[in-house]
Parts: sequence; C-alpha cells; structure tokens
Amino acid sequence: MAFDEGGEISHLFGALAQRDRRIAVYYLREHGSASLETLADLVTGWTEAGPGPDRSVAHDDVRIGLHHVHLPALDAAGVVEYDPDGGRVALTELSAAEAAILDASLRADATDAAVDLERLLAAAGDAGADDGG
Repeated sequence: MAFDEGGEISHLFGALAQRDRRIAVYYLREHGSASLETLADLVTGWTEAGPGPDRSVAHDDVRIGLHHVHLPALDAAGVVEYDPDGGRVALTELSAAEAAILDASLRADATDAAVDLERLLAAAGDAGADDGG
C-alpha cells in the first residue's frame, strides 16, 4: 500500500478500525502469510484472553467474519492480499509510516487487552506452522 499525506492514511485507519482486522495484521507482520483458519484461531484466542465479561466467542463466527468482512476490507485497502477460494492471506509491503502506525496500534491493543501478546502470537505461530503460514 502506497502511503501519502492525502487520503491513504485515512484509508489505512479505516481498514484498521476493527480489532479483528488489526489482530490479523499483527500476526501477518510476524509471519508474512497465514491460512484463514490460523487467523480465526488467533482472533478467537485474543478475544477469549482479553478483559471483560463478554470473552466467549464462537470460532466459526470469527472465521465467517474474517472471510466475508474483515479480510476483504483489508484486501480492498491494499494491506493484505486475500485469496478467498484458497483461504490464504499475505501481508503486502508496508511503508515505514504504515509500519509505525501498526507498531503504535499493537502496543495500545496489547496494553488495553492486558494479554501477553508475545505468548499469544508465538502460540498461534506454532499452530500455524503446519499450514505454511
């Protein structure tokens, strides 16, 4: 995704406004690509590990939301390349400004969620090792 001082930054913020999208992008920054199933596992785990009384989430609902809403939105924004037929997602090349935005967002999300992000991403990475992502 090309970054400029005009509408691109607003487009990036719009694409990253939803937490499930950000979680997927954080994982893809570490691993480059992943299967839809791996990302659904990660988002489900993050949600269930986070604070608040409503931490239960159905894995199938997360997978369906990623497939039909969140990954297509990230693809349209140029953040990822999503192959809905193959169920594969790959991060596109990010500019330095985009990477800085994601880094700041990651720190804020990890702090707000009070989760051990390194442990969660590592666990998801181990689970995703079999899918090539």
